[in-house]
Amino acid sequence: MRDRYRNGLAVVDASLDVFRARPGLAILPLLSLIAVGSAYAAVGVAILHYGLLGAVFTNDLVRYGAMFAGLAISSSVGVFFNAAVVHCASRQFDGKETSARDGLAAAWDARREIAKWSLVSATIGTLLYVAEDNAPGVGTLTRSILNLGWGLLTFFVVPVIVTDRTGSLRSELRKSGDAFARTWGESITAAFGIGLALFPVTLAGICMLVVAYVSATGLTAYGLGALGGLLVVATLVVTQVLGMIVRTALYRYATDGECVGPLAELDPEEVFVDD
Repeated sequence: MRDRYRNGLAVVDASLDVFRARPGLAILPLLSLIAVGSAYAAVGVAILHYGLLGAVFTNDLVRYGAMFAGLAISSSVGVFFNAAVVHCASRQFDGKETSARDGLAAAWDARREIAKWSLVSATIGTLLYVAEDNAPGVGTLTRSILNLGWGLLTFFVVPVIVTDRTGSLRSELRKSGDAFARTWGESITAAFGIGLALFPVTLAGICMLVVAYVSATGLTAYGLGALGGLLVVATLVVTQVLGMIVRTALYRYATDGECVGPLAELDPEEVFVDD
C-alpha cells in the first residue's frame, strides 16, 4: 500500500512536465471559474430582484431549488471545461497538435452527455442534503461518507465521457468505477499530492489576503490583496489542469494498458504494484 501512495506522488511530479509543455491549457479552468462566478452572480441578482432572499432561508422548496440550480451550474460548467482539458491532454499524449479551441469544440460535441451527467450529479447532491435535513439517522457525517463514495465512483467520469462517448449513464459509471478499482492507490495519492504540492503557494496567497484585509492600508493593501488573489486563483487553475492530466493518463492505463503523458517516463512495473 505504501508503494501505491509513493508512486502516485511520482505521477504528480511527472504531470508537471506535461503541463509545462502545454501551459495554454490553464485558460480552460480559468474560463470555468469566470463562467461559474458569472452564473452565480446572475442567480444572486435574480434572487434579490424578485425578493426571494428570505424564501431561500425559510422555504424548503425554494432553498432546495436554489441548491439544485447551484449544483447544476457548477457541475455542468466544471465538467464542460474539464472535458476540454481531457481532450487536449489525450491529443498531446498521442503526439498530435492541440489547442484550447480544439478542447472546447470537443466538449461542445459532448454537450448532451455533459448535460445529462450534470443533472444527475446535481440531483444526487440535492437529495443528499434533503435526506440530511429530513430523514432520521442521516446526518452530516453520513452525507459526507456518501459524497466521498460517489466522488470515488465517478473519479474518471470526465475521461469516460470524452474518450468513450457511450451515451449511457450506467455504462459511464461502470467504466469509471472499473478504472478507479484498477488504479485506486495511484488515483487517491495523485489527487491529494497535487493539492499538497501547491498548498504552500495557496497558503501564501491566503496570508496576503488576510494581511491586506486586517492590517495593510492604501496601495499596500490593494497590492497585497491583488497578489494574494492572483496566487489563489493560479493554484486553483493549475490544480484543475494537473488533476485532469493525471486522470486522463491513469484512465488510459486502466483501460488500455498504455503509459502516456506523466506515465510515459515511468516504469509501469514500479508505478503500478499489486498488493
